[in-house]
Amino acid sequence: MKKILLVLLAVVLFGGVAQAQIFKLSLWGDICVPNEDYTGGLEIAIGTETEAVDGVQLAFIYAQADKMRGFQTALVSSTKDGQGVQWSFLNLSEKFQGAQLGWINVSEDMTGLQLGLVNYTENMKGIQLGFINIIKNNPNFLPVFVFFNFCF
Repeated sequence: MKKILLVLLAVVLFGGVAQAQIFKLSLWGDICVPNEDYTGGLEIAIGTETEAVDGVQLAFIYAQADKMRGFQTALVSSTKDGQGVQWSFLNLSEKFQGAQLGWINVSEDMTGLQLGLVNYTENMKGIQLGFINIIKNNPNFLPVFVFFNFCF
């Protein structure tokens, strides 16, 4: 666990060096320091809504980013355009490339891996692993299947 935290810290520090802002604290929504719409490093929050995140967004209850590149975790994570990893109880996205790891994963357009109890997507290029797996528009396999589903 310590190694994972050290690696995340290194990614945040070295990945955000080119950005002016590498650290953000958020209480809820716009109540944050600094009050910016962009996080280029590490954001720690109880609940947060940020336009763009390049780095790590750690929230206790809710994490939302319109554009997310990196790692996002909370009780509920949400993004319109994501790339990286979402790790939450409930993951929501419009377009996502990477991995959604949670109890419930929902995406309109998914490229990568969904690992959870229930996985749902409209369109997918990748694999779903879970108890119930739904790919609404799946020309290659069944739209609903248990334990796994895929579309390439």
